[in-house]
Amino acid sequence: MKKIFTYIIAASIVLGFSSCDKIFDSLEGDLSKMSAEDMTATAAGLDRLVSTLYQSIPMYAFAELDKNTPNANDSATSSSYVGGMYNTNAAGDWSYTYVRDINFFIQSIAEAKEKGIISEATYKEYLGEAKFIRAYYYFASVRHYGGVPIVTEPLEKYFDGDKNEGLYVERSTEKATWDFVLSELDEAISLLPETRADAYRANKWAAYGLKSRVALWAASVSKYWSKAAIGTDHEAVSKKLTYMEASYADGYYQQCIDASEAIINSGKFSLYGATPSTVEEAVKNLENLFLDRRNEEFIFGRSYKNGVATNSNGIDLKNSPNQAHGSGTGVWRFGCYGVTLDLADVYDNYGTGFSGVDGTIATRTDGQENVFVAQPSQETGKSTIKAIDFIKYDSPADAFKNKDARFLAHVIYPFCTFRNTEIIIQGGMWKSNGDLVIYDDSNPSETVAGKTYYGYGAINETYYSGFYYRGHTNDGSWYTTGFGLKKFLDPSKAVSESQNPWYDIRYAEILLNYCEAQVEKNGTDAGQSKKYLNEIRRRANFRDERSATLENVLHERRIELAFEDDYGSTLWRRRAYFNRERDLATNPTGGRKHALIPIVDLHDGAPHYILVRANTFDYDTDRYTNTADFNNLSYYGSIPNYTVNRIVRNPIQD
Repeated sequence: MKKIFTYIIAASIVLGFSSCDKIFDSLEGDLSKMSAEDMTATAAGLDRLVSTLYQSIPMYAFAELDKNTPNANDSATSSSYVGGMYNTNAAGDWSYTYVRDINFFIQSIAEAKEKGIISEATYKEYLGEAKFIRAYYYFASVRHYGGVPIVTEPLEKYFDGDKNEGLYVERSTEKATWDFVLSELDEAISLLPETRADAYRANKWAAYGLKSRVALWAASVSKYWSKAAIGTDHEAVSKKLTYMEASYADGYYQQCIDASEAIINSGKFSLYGATPSTVEEAVKNLENLFLDRRNEEFIFGRSYKNGVATNSNGIDLKNSPNQAHGSGTGVWRFGCYGVTLDLADVYDNYGTGFSGVDGTIATRTDGQENVFVAQPSQETGKSTIKAIDFIKYDSPADAFKNKDARFLAHVIYPFCTFRNTEIIIQGGMWKSNGDLVIYDDSNPSETVAGKTYYGYGAINETYYSGFYYRGHTNDGSWYTTGFGLKKFLDPSKAVSESQNPWYDIRYAEILLNYCEAQVEKNGTDAGQSKKYLNEIRRRANFRDERSATLENVLHERRIELAFEDDYGSTLWRRRAYFNRERDLATNPTGGRKHALIPIVDLHDGAPHYILVRANTFDYDTDRYTNTADFNNLSYYGSIPNYTVNRIVRNPIQD
């Protein structure tokens, strides 16, 4: 066994994908100070080993990756125009230390079975878990890098002094890598049981769920690769390491459909709170869904309840509003998550009979809601604002009364009530003398009819949650977009050490995967797509029937899975990140994120509020300069250590 460790460490030096050299570093001192040999010689040791493999799964729980999309903005980096707004990335992983660990575990359980340490049934469960975890890791690699070296065994037998030729594994084609991930999941499905005593260990349905997601990714990349095509003058493209073609798509879509149907038809899963009788009930269900594991919807994820009271996922301390946050130590801040106006507009309103109607937030009488003010705090911006005939609201909250229950449950909006507190999000004041003051940290005030009004809506920073210090790097305690994150937060109280679980795969995603695959492959309303699309909408108390067009499915996906690390993935796999050369003519505001600025208006009689649509950053020069411009080469990330490991680099590195 010691010899094996020597080879593993040597392999890590050659492959060089991670700084970790020892498989069991995190286990030293545990299990009564077992030796490495003991870890593979007992059932308890093997259990501990498989638990470490789960910890390496790149699911990025609560990583808030939607901040890198048009859905949201990071208030803590609000002064960094590019870094704070337009990072575009599909989370990937390139660490063959993890793959080596999995391969060594597979070898170890085979030896343990031969020695009678574990039964055949236990061996199959372990092997199914290892296949699932290896598939998950390779999925993270292929979606970000294209084809990668496929290694399915420990490489110590190739260690040969200074030669080590067997350690250099060439990259497989992108298609072969996608197919490998799906084949691993097929094996996991055949090996894993339907239920496990531990809900957070993979079972058959988790493997089906991941297959549904992987197959949809592969299908989308195939169908839309040419939308962001890369020339064959790049070696990685000519060798098909970063290349997919449309002819592959239908086969992958069908695999997604089949995997999704296996889960749907099992009868073991359903939407939590599927048929509310009121919008209020729908809101409550949608809040509760993410406060604890709801078994009917949970397929796979991560727990934060490890018996340690101070263990936390960090979501509450970082993202509660300034007026209603918890306390804690370390670098935690609050109000870090600014939900954009772009996303807020996407949520539908309820129409007659709880039908879905356009939910674009009404701000002006002429209906020109596609116009945004650049530099709203500067004189040019103020002049623009003064020329607009705004709708006048008694409270900014009035603009959101008919919004989708998912918006009400998952988004903090101006002057809403959260944790028994009116959340003040206001960016300025239009004084009675006609002066317009926006983003003024001196927080000017004026008294009208015995009531004092403030630029930020309250007397000092203790009592408001928006826009203050918006130009200060890394402050991050005040929303910079007019909206904040409510999803995952307990609506009744601040929870400094929040331990609600992460739904990595849940039933609603499976329904949406099925719908998208059916519509892409077979057309509008194909299969049961209309039925499942409207089941998701019914959970939000919409009562009408909407056709399952591609537009409607993607609309529903963006809303239902908002803040769950899905929208960036959707843009990535569909090659839909904003490209100025390709998209500017048809989508002139697509390269920006936008804010809604509530302003108290005192200048023409009785006080009221107006809502200003603006570019997120005050110092934007105009609507077009410095918009996002995604480079097609960036759909494939930079390969680490490609020279040392003798593999073909990616186009972005040419």
